[in-house]
Amino acid sequence: MDVLNTIDLEEMKAGHVFYRFQCHEAYLNNLSHFIQTGLDNNQQVLIIESMRNLPKVQALIDKGISEEKKPSIRLVNNFEYYLAKGDFHTQTILHHFQKDLSSFNNPDSSIRTWAHVEWASSKPDADLLKEFESTADDLVMNANLLSVCAYSSDHLSPDLNNVLEQVHNYVMTDETLLESVLYDK
Repeated sequence: MDVLNTIDLEEMKAGHVFYRFQCHEAYLNNLSHFIQTGLDNNQQVLIIESMRNLPKVQALIDKGISEEKKPSIRLVNNFEYYLAKGDFHTQTILHHFQKDLSSFNNPDSSIRTWAHVEWASSKPDADLLKEFESTADDLVMNANLLSVCAYSSDHLSPDLNNVLEQVHNYVMTDETLLESVLYDK
């Protein structure tokens, strides 16, 4: 399987990206490229990842990132963001996000974020998800961040996919990155 054409993502300095992934291997490769590109551009990188992927991501960091660059990476468990107070408690998520962003100590360096978004319920509330991602979009745009929100395609209904394309200005798959034609801001 081809890996995402990282030329586009490498050139991006800001934007809110909806990543609809299918292949776990491509997901990890794209995340690895995202981290490395950020570090190559002297950016700090916040990664919000699932508990089952944390060891794999940590191994990628340990294997591929120099010791001097590792302090520019913050790896956190997505449970604290999305599940600790129930599904998509927007204020809790934003509180954790702002706290983690403020933990970076290099004001001369921009920040890029990658979040593996998950929920507990079998049928997530599309309106709640839209409210959360719309608020996140405002924060990302106002802070001039590059932020990837990764969702497993296995858990996305057509309605959820449509909502997510409306509140992200880019749509990414395992192999492509395009402007969202449904973005409504």
